[in-house]
Amino acid sequence: MKTSDKITILSAIVTRDSAGRHFTEKFTREDLDTLEADGLITITRPVHPTGIPYDESYWSVEVTEAGIDLVDSNPEFGGR
Repeated sequence: MKTSDKITILSAIVTRDSAGRHFTEKFTREDLDTLEADGLITITRPVHPTGIPYDESYWSVEVTEAGIDLVDSNPEFGGR
């Protein structure tokens, strides 16, 4: 994934957008996996006390400090 693609996603990713769409609906699993493996986002995947993982609709996402730094250091790609 190119840096510009990462910044595009990092600049827009939220758990649910203003239209109510969940981040797992907007972005591909491959892109999310890459950003998470690179330490740019954290995905919280809750597990019920019985040990059963909750559905993806219960997941939440946050951009990490590394992700924020990447966006801030690359304004040429539309960062902040």
